[in-house]
Amino acid sequence: MSSSVKYILYLTVLHLALAVLAYFLLAEQKALVIVAELVLIVSAYIAFKIYRSIISPLQLLSRGAAALEDQDFSVKLIPTGSKEMDRVTNIYNQMIDQLREERISGKQREEFLDQLLDSAELGVVILDFNGGVESMNEWTRRQLATDAFDTAVLQPAMDLRLRPKAPTAPQQDIFTGPGNRRYHVEAATFVDRGFERGFLIIQDVTTELLAAEKEAYGKVIRMMAHEVNNSNAAIVSVLRSVLEAAKDNDPQLASLNQDYLPVIINRAENMTTFMRNFARVIRLPEAEKKRIDLNELLHRTGEVMANVLTDADIELRYELAPEQVWIMADPAHLEQVVVNALTNARESIGEQGNIRISSQAFPAGFVIADDGPGIPADIAEQLFTPFFSTKPTGQGVGLTLTRDILEAHGATYNLLTEEDGWTRLRVGFTGES
Repeated sequence: MSSSVKYILYLTVLHLALAVLAYFLLAEQKALVIVAELVLIVSAYIAFKIYRSIISPLQLLSRGAAALEDQDFSVKLIPTGSKEMDRVTNIYNQMIDQLREERISGKQREEFLDQLLDSAELGVVILDFNGGVESMNEWTRRQLATDAFDTAVLQPAMDLRLRPKAPTAPQQDIFTGPGNRRYHVEAATFVDRGFERGFLIIQDVTTELLAAEKEAYGKVIRMMAHEVNNSNAAIVSVLRSVLEAAKDNDPQLASLNQDYLPVIINRAENMTTFMRNFARVIRLPEAEKKRIDLNELLHRTGEVMANVLTDADIELRYELAPEQVWIMADPAHLEQVVVNALTNARESIGEQGNIRISSQAFPAGFVIADDGPGIPADIAEQLFTPFFSTKPTGQGVGLTLTRDILEAHGATYNLLTEEDGWTRLRVGFTGES
């Protein structure tokens, strides 16, 4: 039973008892009975006023407390006329107004932050107290559409928090994900309700790393090309002059002509060609994209290599999509990618083997596969490193050029030996077709 009910019940019983007692004691004195009834009426009125000033505000405060428990900040208290209780009421109403404003402001900030994170071109992953994934933004969800992203990037990123670290320094590392994309991951913590939780920030830094990398090796190549070409030009010029001046009737000059000068000139010209190949990488012209049929380009470029492959007893087969595959690309650049891939496949096979060129329309892309000896697992991640080569005389220019062309087209790419023993270059195109 509530306090207000007890109070009303007590007053009712008390006044009824007094009324009965006054009636029996003053029954013979009617004037006193009337006075007693007036006194009881006044007493009841005073009791009601006391109820209004004490019990009623308490009920209002009780309803306000219930509203706070339900997190309903729209309920406000009405002044009762009691100076003390009205002061409490005003403080309560001010508190409700402030809580409502803070809640609205907090909701707006939270919605803005969610929209900001979902529109950002980086990943944000919030971890729970046990280190598992609690939530993530839209960018991360899109990346997880590829299973390889979870195993290659997200799981190692979550393990990053377990590494030893400096007290105030966040953990960070760079991981290679699907399509040879490079992701910079930073793991840090924040305090939630007195306990530490973690979060991850994942950023695709492929473009930035490639630009910095290209600028660095570009400076070295330009310096090398300047020095080597200048020296070679002078050397070749002098040697050709000596060669033209050599006379057959002079035994020494004839011997020089036949045995030494051609070899020296050939080596000097090879050096010039060597430097020219490096210069091609840093002087790659801007891609002039247009709408082309990928199937037609693959078939046309494959036919250019057909005779070379036939001489090596290598069978080239096409498994192209039955419909036309339209992409936006620079045909000259893309032909260079296909020629490089077929050349690498031929050199890997050596003699007698198979090469397959296939394509698909959704999503647009192509695959060049060969049944050569394959790529060792320990060097698979280094293949697109600038100027890395497994060939004794290789310069590593072909894959570097391939990488730069495909990056300029916004394409995904991967080169590895798969479980069936075939080595495949997989290229996928996104965007306008």
